[in-house]
Formats: sequence, structure tokens, C-alpha cells
Amino acid sequence: MTTNKGVNRTFLITFLIYVGGSFLWSLIGKRFVDSFYVDIAVSQLLVCVPPFVYLKISGTKTGELIPYKKIRISDALLAVVMTYLFYPLMLVMNLLTMFFVDNTSAELAATMGQENLFLNILFVALLPAFVEEFVFRGVFYRKSSMKAALVLSGLLFGCMHMNFNQFLYTFVFGMILVFMMEATGSIVTSMICHFLLNLNGVLLSGLNGSIRNASVSDAVQQSSNLASQPKILLAGLLVWGVIAVFTTAGGCAIWVHLARKNGRLELIQQKMNEAKRERIITPTLVIGMVLAVAFMVVFEIF
Repeated sequence: MTTNKGVNRTFLITFLIYVGGSFLWSLIGKRFVDSFYVDIAVSQLLVCVPPFVYLKISGTKTGELIPYKKIRISDALLAVVMTYLFYPLMLVMNLLTMFFVDNTSAELAATMGQENLFLNILFVALLPAFVEEFVFRGVFYRKSSMKAALVLSGLLFGCMHMNFNQFLYTFVFGMILVFMMEATGSIVTSMICHFLLNLNGVLLSGLNGSIRNASVSDAVQQSSNLASQPKILLAGLLVWGVIAVFTTAGGCAIWVHLARKNGRLELIQQKMNEAKRERIITPTLVIGMVLAVAFMVVFEIF
């Protein structure tokens, strides 16, 4: 079994286990333990177990596949700045999807607003940053062609969020995280960025919850009301779009500095120009992505 074939099969298995496991948990497990945090822990477990098993079965050493190494404090600080510079771009992506689909993040945000802030940071911000980076920028990130690999990493990351509202911005963010990792040669950098983006959502949810003290249903209704007013959405899109142009340009400039600072800029340019050595798209990958899109369509309809 070649590396890409093995990884693609693992993605399909991960998707099926995630969907099936989530269904069984909601049907049976929640009867015994009905907890927001346990739900998140179970979902993260379902995502990370198949890739971990794949590494063991294939005999691949984690250290050889996943570029883990310590990074300088100055590099970590630059990663923090870049995360917030790219944040307006994520808002623009989210606003774009709200023209066509419901804002599914509203219910999660409202739920977090009613829960414990420390536990929100631990389970919503920190845990997914470690687990999802291990899976999507680690196991599922191919080394044969960086151009195709970064797009595919973003696509798989977006597909596993299981709804069209989150798909677009997680697709874009997934590719940004690849560049973050490549700039320092360490997955620690993308983990920091992923954690910060999640943390931003947690803190904003906590702030909104303390100000409004609204119920989950109220928050979802307010989000639906906003989506039904395209003029307001368009105004927000234009304002944040202009801001995103400048902040994204600033983030890209800092990324170039970070990559050059770590002596990796020329290496990344070389990797981007390399021809793929192995076929990345396989039937199992196509099946997995088609099933993911079909699930998102069903999710929107029902």
C-alpha cells in the first residue's frame, strides 16, 4: 500500500467512524452522559483514533511523519500576530456562506456562552488544536506535492466539519495552517494558530453570553434574522472585506519574514514547484469527499 493510498483509505474510514460513532453516541451514549464537554471529547476521539491506528499498522514513526520541534519565542509571537491578521479573512469567508446557508456556528457559540469559560478553553480551543493538527497537518498532509497537499489538507479539514457554513472558512484556514507549519518546519506553529482562532471564538461567545444572557434558541433565532437581511450581510461583507485585504497582506508579509528567518523560504518555493511523485487523488479519497458533501447537503435540508 502506497502512502497516499493508505492515507486516503484512512480518511474514508475516519469519516465513516466519525459519522457512525457520533450517531451512536447521540442515540445511546447521551442517555448516560449528557455533557457538552464529553460530546466534544468523543468527537475528537473519533477523529484521531483511525489515523493513530494507521500509523501503528503502517509502521510509520510519528516523529518521521509529523514535523514536531520546538520553536523560538519570537516565532511563536509572530504566529500570534499572523493569526489575528488573518482573522478578518475568516470572517469574510463565514459571511459569504451566510448568504446561502444557515450560520451553524451560532448554536455552538450560544452553548459556549452558557458554559464554564475555563472548560470551554480546554475542550473547544486547546483539545481540537492538538488533535486536528495531528490529523490534518500531520497524518493527512502529504509530502509528495506541496501545492496539491495544502489544498487537499484544507479540503479534508473543511469536509470533516460536516456543514457548508464552516466548510469555506475552515478550508481556507486549513491551507493557512499548512503555510504556518512550513514556515518554521514545526507543527507547533500551526497548533498555536489553531488554538488562538478557537480561543477567539470561545472568548467572544463568553462575552456575548455574559452581556445578553440569551438562551441557545434565542441566539440561533438572532443569527437567522441576520441571515434573512442580505443588506446587512452585504454591508458587513464589504466592511470586513476591505479590512481583510490589508490585514491579509500584512499577514503574508510577516509569513515571508518568518519563513526567511527560519531559512525555509527557498525550500518552500522549491517544494511548491516540485512535480508530484505519486498520485494523490484515489477512488477512496473521492468516495470519502463525496460522502462528506452528501452529508452536508442532507444536513442543510433536514
